[in-house]
Amino acid sequence: MLTNRNLAISFALVSVFALAACGGSDTASTSTPSTVTDNVTSTATEASAPVTTGAEITTGSATCTKTEIEKAVSDLSSADYPNAALATGGGASYKCANGWAVGFVDVGAGTEQYTTTVVWQAEGQFWVPQDRGKVCPKPSQIPAAIYDLACNSN
Repeated sequence: MLTNRNLAISFALVSVFALAACGGSDTASTSTPSTVTDNVTSTATEASAPVTTGAEITTGSATCTKTEIEKAVSDLSSADYPNAALATGGGASYKCANGWAVGFVDVGAGTEQYTTTVVWQAEGQFWVPQDRGKVCPKPSQIPAAIYDLACNSN
């Protein structure tokens, strides 16, 4: 009759024999790793570039200023938003809250001009446009302070 102890010993022995049969070892390998080289050469600039630890790198964060929102508007695709400019009509043309921004953008020219709503999310120091069809359905990440402007307008 096999007891739990005998069963555990039998299992351990079978495991050791199976490992040995596969060429494996229960000890760490002592062989040295092979060296891999490629044909990449560095330029003089790369060779002399200082090495950084990452602590020196600053990314900044998107700010809610008219200048930054106007930059975000100018970065919009000209195919999707021809002649895009931050709306100059009555009322606030943009508003931000907790890493999100909404802006009213005039698109087109002359009789073809209209105002549309654009929603951005801060990613580092950039305002990245978002698809309202994806970010507006509840539960939404858009803060309540700007949700109606972002999702319930035009």
